[in-house]
Amino acid sequence: MKISDYLSEELCLMELKAKNKKDVIKEIAEELDKHGAVVDRSKFVKDVLEREELGSTGIGDGVAIPHARTESVSGFLIGFGRSKNGVEFKALDGEPVSLFFLMGAHPDELNLYLRLLAELSKLLMNNAFRTELKNAKTSKDIVEIVKRFEAK
Repeated sequence: MKISDYLSEELCLMELKAKNKKDVIKEIAEELDKHGAVVDRSKFVKDVLEREELGSTGIGDGVAIPHARTESVSGFLIGFGRSKNGVEFKALDGEPVSLFFLMGAHPDELNLYLRLLAELSKLLMNNAFRTELKNAKTSKDIVEIVKRFEAK
């Protein structure tokens, strides 16, 4: 399984309206919910925010991977959001975040969750990958970029 097996064009928000951490998570979660991936959206958002309290998932270089293992989703899900101006996310490097991958996994999907979280983290260490995501014009471009870099 790969990130691209779960990330679809419909789950990529190219211009987030949110101006803070909580609203970013809510905005992407709403899109995931619209496409049937979430069982209980308010609980999913709550669980992700509780995970954020343990330590920010803003990993630096303008990227955050908010995530949670939760019964408020069935299986595994991932959504993408991009903020043109960046959002304060308490990232490790103290810089605003513009690229967000929101992930959720049912507790029964622990192995898949950990594997895909590791795979995504590895992809995001690549400066060219991050740059292409920042410069992508469409949600289709986002999915194609992910597929291309996964294949490397």
